[in-house]
Amino acid sequence: MSTHARSMVAGLGAGMLVAACGGSATLEIPTPTPTATSTAPAAATTASAGAWTVTDKSKATIRVREQLVGVSLPSDAVLTATGAKGTFELRSDGTFTSGSKITFELSTLSSDERDRDNFIKNDTLQVRQFPTAEFVPTKTSGLTLPLASSGSFAFTLTGNMTIKGKTKEVTFDVSAKRDGSDLTATATASPSWRFGDFGMTAPSVPFRVLSVTDEIRAAIDIVATGPKG
Repeated sequence: MSTHARSMVAGLGAGMLVAACGGSATLEIPTPTPTATSTAPAAATTASAGAWTVTDKSKATIRVREQLVGVSLPSDAVLTATGAKGTFELRSDGTFTSGSKITFELSTLSSDERDRDNFIKNDTLQVRQFPTAEFVPTKTSGLTLPLASSGSFAFTLTGNMTIKGKTKEVTFDVSAKRDGSDLTATATASPSWRFGDFGMTAPSVPFRVLSVTDEIRAAIDIVATGPKG
């Protein structure tokens, strides 16, 4: 006979004995104590398809509207930076793994005017103290995942851009193309940036530039190699 059954019999017997002696009895039947079970929740995982490595064919282009001395109409000053390096890894939920980062060497900035380049690098950007621009991607939206092994894609990219020691969250409209382990993409800042976003003032080159519009139109051309898919 089980322990639970013996307890029930003992309880009934005690109740009958009390009743026979002319008393009243309140019968209590012991309730078995349930055995505690622990179910640990499964750890959530977001798989990654692998890391992409940025190649030196990548570049960053900055466009600023300026009014030159002796010229009746404004025009765009176009500066390009190379020396890109870094890696990034996209998770299946559209976010990036920690450590994903792309940097550009600001000392490589150049345009069609050496005086402009020197002024912007030495005065505006202070490249000796802040030699690189750094972009840390955080998430994508509008991108179908997992990424197909080939084809063209359009999506929005969000991340943190650091220039001259100042960090700002920025977004890019991205047009990308993948062919197996080769990836090319053009990311255009939307909205555009202001000089004050990164602790700078719009430059003015003496005897050369009268004024500069406080708007930075930035685009990053990424060339990367990675998993075949």
